[in-house]
Amino acid sequence: MKAVILTLTVILAAFSTLARAQEFGRYVGPVQTQWLEDGRRMRLLQQFEYIDPKDVDWIAPTGWVVDGASIPQFAWSLIGGPFEGKYRDASVLHDVACDQKRRPWEDVHEMFYWGMRASGVERWRAKIMYAAVYNFGPRWPRVVTVHELPIEQTPVAKSKALSNAAPGSTAEIVARHSRSRSFTDILKNLPQKADFDVQVLPPAESMSQDEFEQLKKRIEDTDRGEKEGISIDEIRRYKQ
Repeated sequence: MKAVILTLTVILAAFSTLARAQEFGRYVGPVQTQWLEDGRRMRLLQQFEYIDPKDVDWIAPTGWVVDGASIPQFAWSLIGGPFEGKYRDASVLHDVACDQKRRPWEDVHEMFYWGMRASGVERWRAKIMYAAVYNFGPRWPRVVTVHELPIEQTPVAKSKALSNAAPGSTAEIVARHSRSRSFTDILKNLPQKADFDVQVLPPAESMSQDEFEQLKKRIEDTDRGEKEGISIDEIRRYKQ
């Protein structure tokens, strides 16, 4: 009987781990680092990965140096430091992704949230940290290519490029690549089309420290229970 109970316990634990991985993503391997002489930075001794809930693979390469600078220092008081406890793994990946700037800054900060949850950080605390990096962490422009629009539809190209951007973002056309018109297009008098390279510029910081404290309190008040409180999308669009 004891063997049956033990087996069931192991199975339930395995299912719980799998469900958590599907909900929050999963890490591949442990973080292995070496502190540098300045006592602040660390070098990665081997590659470290995190696969988020959307199955996107985030990689921190061997040899990369991290220092926690991607997390606003005022937020360190919430966690004791970016490389302490359950926050360490997500902080390492967040630092690397902010240095690389290969993905939109909005996606990088959201990865930090899911990475914290995958590490066991409480929902309310992870949301407060997410609010801190989203509003006060690094931001950078990106170039979005909008395909096959009539060549004169510059405003439409900008609008499409901004469709998934943070509120307050702006867009600039940096290049336009005309497409060749086919014989059928000419006969039908169809407009010439082009691909537009649009630079999406992030908004400036718009939240004050007082507003952040109000958002922090709202998260603490609504997310400490069992039920989901304020959503990630609401945090992004929060206005006092």
